[in-house]
Amino acid sequence: MKKKNDIFKALVLNPLVVIIYMIAAYYLYYLSMYGGVRRNAPIIIGCAILLLIWLFVCLFIYFRNRNTNKYTEASTRLKSISTYWFYTAIILLLSITATTGYFVYQSAQPYNGKLSWVIDDLVNTKKIAFEHNNIFENSLEGIFADIQSEIELPAELYVSSDLNLTYDSTGKITSLYTLIYGKNQNEETEAFLLTLDKGSDEIQVRLNGIINYELNETKRLQPLVDAIKAIPLQEITMDWSEEETYSIYYQGYRSWGNNSEGIYWINDEGNNISVPDSYSDEEYAGYAVSVYIAGKEDTITPKRFIDRSFTLSDDYIEKQEKEKNSFDLGYNYKDQVESYFLTEEIGFQLPITDAATGSRYYALEKTVDGGASWERINQEPFYPSSGVSSGIIFFDEQLGFIGLSKNGGSEGFIYRTEDGGVTFEKIEIPEVEVTVSEDLIYNPFDLPDMPYIENEKLYMTVGQGTDGDYNGGVKALYVSDDLGHTWEYVEEINN
Repeated sequence: MKKKNDIFKALVLNPLVVIIYMIAAYYLYYLSMYGGVRRNAPIIIGCAILLLIWLFVCLFIYFRNRNTNKYTEASTRLKSISTYWFYTAIILLLSITATTGYFVYQSAQPYNGKLSWVIDDLVNTKKIAFEHNNIFENSLEGIFADIQSEIELPAELYVSSDLNLTYDSTGKITSLYTLIYGKNQNEETEAFLLTLDKGSDEIQVRLNGIINYELNETKRLQPLVDAIKAIPLQEITMDWSEEETYSIYYQGYRSWGNNSEGIYWINDEGNNISVPDSYSDEEYAGYAVSVYIAGKEDTITPKRFIDRSFTLSDDYIEKQEKEKNSFDLGYNYKDQVESYFLTEEIGFQLPITDAATGSRYYALEKTVDGGASWERINQEPFYPSSGVSSGIIFFDEQLGFIGLSKNGGSEGFIYRTEDGGVTFEKIEIPEVEVTVSEDLIYNPFDLPDMPYIENEKLYMTVGQGTDGDYNGGVKALYVSDDLGHTWEYVEEINN
């Protein structure tokens, strides 16, 4: 009887079944590590269906022949081979299962694979029904009322970088993106990433947990909330076209220098809005809210509202004055401005000149007195591109490099000057194609870092950006023998 059962078991676990199971296991691992549900899930499901069909066929054969002598008449050799194969198949299936399980487990470890990000989203991202979604009727307070119905936010909130919001002609908020933070009741700084995708009726709140941020007075959120209640958004929208996407941009406390174009003062705690004297020599600075038509900033001047009821504290101003002219040799980052100092006196910086919809525009300036004064060398060093600056370095007063990241840091470019920043050229970096599978060949390296000198040669690493997950986040190393004119790929290196 035992030999008879082994023949049937060997039929159930025939080599084709093992092969199909192995294929399903491979694509399950690939799905957990790299994602691609539409590409991998059909194969996994197809293999599972084939195995289930075969199982039902075997059950049918078993019940039909269980009272016959179909297997007992088999030769002794066939019975021995069947027994041997049955136990071999069991070992193979257990090995495949254990190996796949191990790699799937590894892909679930933080930042180690697509599965880890899916788990992280499930644990740390909440979707909240967006009910108070009209900026005309509910102002910004409606957004935070919906969020606080499910999540406890700190009493005093700050924006990490900026806030981007769009709405339509009816006042319906269509998109939102910002990272806010503040101190909770335990005096710990918590961060929250708020996202509203176009067409969605849910706000995604990612709980970034406890972070090591210092509260930045220039990034207070309350001035924006109060300003939106004071700004006549509906009236402004009616004056513009009715078929456009309207945007609100907030970066906190900003200075527009002596340029009064598009500036409006919010006075008397929001009860009065006035246009400043265009002949005044005063600096137009404060907590500024920009309202504009998305994509038409160059043809229709944005309206920039500055709330004069909010000012910086005397302690903050005194602290800033002390730090204003204090720079370290090499790279510096202060108030969202990147700079690089060759000596205690000579340095270069990339101040922000304008910003809209997550992109920024920069100028290049030079100082020869340690930052006490700056001379503008290039009004648009990244022309015609915009984005977020991602680095600056100068090797002498002529040769330097600056970086620009785009799409939330998922890709970037690097620019070179050999005339002290008067002109820049974008560097062409040779692509490195990697083969992930027969159907997937691509270049994962698209976010360059600043070059550095070693053994009288320039070297540069190129990362994968925020969306890269190839080979554990490795970078590509390049070398240049001609001061950065051209670059040659060397190898992959660990980050």
